Amino acid sequence: MGAWVRLLQPEGRLVLVEGRWFTGAGIPAGECERLVLAHRGDATVTRLDDPALWGGPIEDERYVLVSRSLARPNE
Repeated sequence: MGAWVRLLQPEGRLVLVEGRWFTGAGIPAGECERLVLAHRGDATVTRLDDPALWGGPIEDERYVLVSRSLARPNE
């Protein structure tokens, strides 16, 4: 995660479209958020579970994580 963060401009945004897929691959939203917050001061997770987004109901976890601030709190 740190390598991706270092590539950002000071006001850059990190946008991750991720999930924990029915196959077992991927990363749960809570874990992804924890990893991002270890390097940045902000992370907002929005669930992408609306069936209209996927053409029908889904069984897995899908989300987008947006992080807007570079500095962690107390830095």
